[in-house]
Amino acid sequence: MKIKELVKDYIDKIQDPQKAEFDKKLIDTQYEIKGTKTRLLNDFAKSLVRIGADFYELPLDNYEEILLAGCFIGRVKASPQEKVKMFQKVLPCIDNWGACDAIVARLKGLESERKFFENLLKSEEPFYVRAGIVWLMKYQLKQDMQNVINLIRKVKNDHFYVKMAIAWCYAEAFALDYKYMYDFIQKEPDIFIRNKALQKACESYRVKKEDKQALKMLRVKNK
Repeated sequence: MKIKELVKDYIDKIQDPQKAEFDKKLIDTQYEIKGTKTRLLNDFAKSLVRIGADFYELPLDNYEEILLAGCFIGRVKASPQEKVKMFQKVLPCIDNWGACDAIVARLKGLESERKFFENLLKSEEPFYVRAGIVWLMKYQLKQDMQNVINLIRKVKNDHFYVKMAIAWCYAEAFALDYKYMYDFIQKEPDIFIRNKALQKACESYRVKKEDKQALKMLRVKNK
């Protein structure tokens, strides 16, 4: 059986119409949602890697197949350059926050390819930008916080899910260097990003209770 047929048969077997209806309320995508557990897709990706499946034969016709491709990249043994090449094939299919965040979460060990992800920040495609932000946040923020934050500040994209990703990254940074971010966030000109970052920081268990009280005072009322 060809890889494409193997994938389609497996997803049809594990699909859950009830979960699909639930996922459709959370995920806005042009692709069909079958309704499957990501854990099962990850396990299946592992088995595909084990049998030596060719990544470039994987279908990308629905939401689950796109997630599966991301899981495959995370599981396969390949050079960082080859993994980025694989990701570039999947990237045009990422049109929602769910696929973006789930796939980027599997792009570990690609530090040598940081420039590729930085360049995504300049794209006009919102989920290319979000992918770049989320990758930098997950894999570079801890060791290079100030540079990452200042790179992300330069992003000029008003898409809702880009701005949410920026706010998410800023909130994560508060847990790493509260003093720096306390000053930084007051210079953020976008009220939505500023307030959302403060909200998320206040929801974080890694930010001290007394610091959260100070952050609440920095929220700006929308005009």
